Amino acid sequence: MHKLIFTMDLAQSSELIYGNLQLVYPGGKPVDYLATSGCADWQRPGDEWVRGKGPIPAGEYSIPTEPYWLDTRGVEGLFFHITPDPVVSVHGVRAELGVHFDANYPGTAGCIGIIREFGWRRLCDRVASIANLGVKSLSLTVKY
Repeated sequence: MHKLIFTMDLAQSSELIYGNLQLVYPGGKPVDYLATSGCADWQRPGDEWVRGKGPIPAGEYSIPTEPYWLDTRGVEGLFFHITPDPVVSVHGVRAELGVHFDANYPGTAGCIGIIREFGWRRLCDRVASIANLGVKSLSLTVKY
């Protein structure tokens, strides 16, 4: 089964912290992409529930293999919508999260942003190939 795994070390930092989005193929072969989630100075443990600034909360999610176009500043391109949406806990609510290219200002409002444009294009191509196999969605695990 194809799957995605996002990992990042949360810490106090005024600099943007980078992590890794890994696409894992059924045979176990991984492909890594430099990625981030959240904004600089909002990537500490506990910031996952700060709307519009903190990283995506740890957990199990899903993304469709068919993205849609989103004109929202910071995305302005293809967007793989993460579900469940919203994510609700005793700590708060996060909504409208996705996987996209980290356009314009570095960092995201809680989405997983791919840092390098070439990597983003390759991820989109690989996910399109997976979709052509009849796969409708990919599991996404977020770990800190």
